[in-house]
Amino acid sequence: MKLFLDTSVLLSACNSQTGASSVLFDLAETNDWELIASPWVVTEVTRNLIKFPPSAELQWKELFFKLMLTKDVVSLNQPVVFSVTKDRPVLISALASADVLLTLDREDFMALLGNDFYGMAILLPSEFLKRERTAGRLKNPTI
Repeated sequence: MKLFLDTSVLLSACNSQTGASSVLFDLAETNDWELIASPWVVTEVTRNLIKFPPSAELQWKELFFKLMLTKDVVSLNQPVVFSVTKDRPVLISALASADVLLTLDREDFMALLGNDFYGMAILLPSEFLKRERTAGRLKNPTI
């Protein structure tokens, strides 16, 4: 399964090694998940790391190499009603490359959280993990 990680998820994983965002990295290989980000997201992460403790930057260096980078996609041949222009490249790039978009950005993605966007689920990392556990697809569910 291909999981597109929003900036908020990556920053959370950099800042905490125990939260759901970090668990995604721990379980990815075992569960055959591809963790995906785009250059747009990577740029946002590096720009925002200054707001976190120095350990977050060290963690980012490790996590970065576990990501698969996809190209930025900024337009779609289908109608898109999404008023948050700064996150539009995230939404469209995720749709072009992933099965699920994971975000912690409740403000900008509020209307889409828990729903599908042209068949792509948009979830909080914790909700994704619960969904996978409930469906019996989560390998190593003790984490």
